[in-house]
Amino acid sequence: MQIANTLKAKIFESLTNLGLSGVSEKDILLEHPADKNHGDYSTNIALILFGNSKAETNISSAKELAQTIADDLQKMLNESSSISKVEIAGPGFINFTLSDQFLLVKMGTVVKNRGDVIKKKLSGKKVMIEFTDPNPFKELHIGHLYSNIVGEAIAKSYEALGAEVKRACYQGDVGMHVSKSIWGMKALFLEKYPDKTVQEALAELELVSLKEKVSFLGKSYATGATAYKDDEVAKEKIKDINYLAFISAQETQKELNGFESQVDYKKNISNFSQDSSEYLEVKNMYESGRQWSLDYFESMYSRIGMSFDEFFFESLVGEFGYKIVNEYLKNGIFEKSDGAIIFPGSKYGLHDRVFINSLGFPTYEAKELGLAPEKFRRFAYDKSIVITGNEIDEYFKVLLKALEFTNPDLRKKTTHLSHGMVRLPEGKMSSRTGKVITAEWLMNEAHEKIKKHMVGIRAEFTEVELENISELVGMGAIKFAFLKQSIGKDISFSLEESLSFSGNSGPYIQYTYVRCHSVLTKAQNTVFKIVEAEVAVDGDSSIADYFDTLLNIKSYLNYHPNKEEKDILRNLYKYSDVVSLATDEYSPHSIVNYLYELAQSFNTFYGLHKVVEENNGESNKETLEFRLLLVQSIAQVIKHGLHILGIEVVDRM
Repeated sequence: MQIANTLKAKIFESLTNLGLSGVSEKDILLEHPADKNHGDYSTNIALILFGNSKAETNISSAKELAQTIADDLQKMLNESSSISKVEIAGPGFINFTLSDQFLLVKMGTVVKNRGDVIKKKLSGKKVMIEFTDPNPFKELHIGHLYSNIVGEAIAKSYEALGAEVKRACYQGDVGMHVSKSIWGMKALFLEKYPDKTVQEALAELELVSLKEKVSFLGKSYATGATAYKDDEVAKEKIKDINYLAFISAQETQKELNGFESQVDYKKNISNFSQDSSEYLEVKNMYESGRQWSLDYFESMYSRIGMSFDEFFFESLVGEFGYKIVNEYLKNGIFEKSDGAIIFPGSKYGLHDRVFINSLGFPTYEAKELGLAPEKFRRFAYDKSIVITGNEIDEYFKVLLKALEFTNPDLRKKTTHLSHGMVRLPEGKMSSRTGKVITAEWLMNEAHEKIKKHMVGIRAEFTEVELENISELVGMGAIKFAFLKQSIGKDISFSLEESLSFSGNSGPYIQYTYVRCHSVLTKAQNTVFKIVEAEVAVDGDSSIADYFDTLLNIKSYLNYHPNKEEKDILRNLYKYSDVVSLATDEYSPHSIVNYLYELAQSFNTFYGLHKVVEENNGESNKETLEFRLLLVQSIAQVIKHGLHILGIEVVDRM
């Protein structure tokens, strides 16, 4: 970014010299041209000035204006070691080509900083990012997995720019899905353990694996959901259970957080007693099912390779939201309507939504309203990002408008980022008896397919190696495929394509890293035999010491790169710009595309040129030193970039 800022300053200085007005330095846009023949940076400032008729000259075209500016810039930059030439192209673009010297210096900086060359422009900033948000008692499905992968990539990109990031997960531990599950649990208990009490049946389930517990919850929810739809008696019973589940949740929050409830759910149950057998059954099933779900989610996050810093639950923040809505009802922000309390969004070009229903209970909207201040209480953020599916975009517009009145400061700090749905091709994945595709199933499929591929080509790998590599490559394939498409639209996902070892895929990028690692390993075993004494590396030194020595003597700065080497160098220097822009625009796909382009440029080079040969001679010493630094820089950037995407590298494949 430093060279870009320098160029902007020089362009503005040139405009001032030429008497051109109408823009400020911040209005000057610099981009990386898609066609490398058009240089490394390009600006359309001449087109803007001429198009707006703000240029106080007699110049007849944008192209002529661009040439005038370019000529002046070339004079100003003659002494620069960073820019080799300034040219114009098309109707009036000004293109800048970076010098070999600049690119070589940047390569050395990459090696010195182990790939982390990102300017920490967000240092000191606090960011909370909410994503995934699965509901206890239900399965972690492919949509949750997508949200998790997107959220983690955005979190890591903010961290790469120096921000302190807290990852938050908001979970619906109350609601009809919970009461349906509890009804289903008891129904299944009666089938499986007809002679046992609910407490005894729960004790039996405590003896089985977590996976079996979660499978039982899935069946319970399906049983309850079907009964709610088809059986009126069961439907009314499930509604009654819902009140008891809310009371159970309040008790859980009281035990965990010492929180005193604001909402009286007991008023809807005649002769309610906390000692009644019905309530105690519901409470025990609620507490057990909730904990099984949370434990299972945690195991999935661990497998995905991430963890959350904060967990928020509807059962808690709903109480806060209830209080907020009633407070602002007095101010006219909310209104009463048919026994409920609504936010009149229609006054603001939106739609009206219920925040407290006619039973006096906070809705999902009120819960969200209570969530924002609770987040800030735990972590005084400068920015809050909420990532959800785009199916609730209109709902969120109303929510944010309400937040604008109840807490304008937090509204200014809050950004809602929505993503599309994961669309699957017709066939096995999309027609599995109409059931939701779980995150675990997809991860298992990727793992097994990669393992099957590896067994066929890597007979020397042990079973442990196969398992570890298959897990990392399979998980990386899913993440890369999910992230290579822009957020906001539905994404088309093909498991077979994502697992390919060629093309724009995770395994292709990981294999490129393996290839770099192989080159460096070979160098570790041979390079010290041909290094001159002036390099000062002995036989016991590591290749890291060798690189440190090369960086100190700076011999690589005198190297003249060939076309393929220069293509790599021109990709390397852009890395910091790419990550910075990807963070600003919530576009991890930009990092994906960058890594693919970098990998392609390296593999083209690798196919045409040797890096380490058995009989390297004195005449090749300069080339060897440069190319080892080049390979090291590529490996480090790939590793760093994949880390931002949440993907781990492997040394062997």
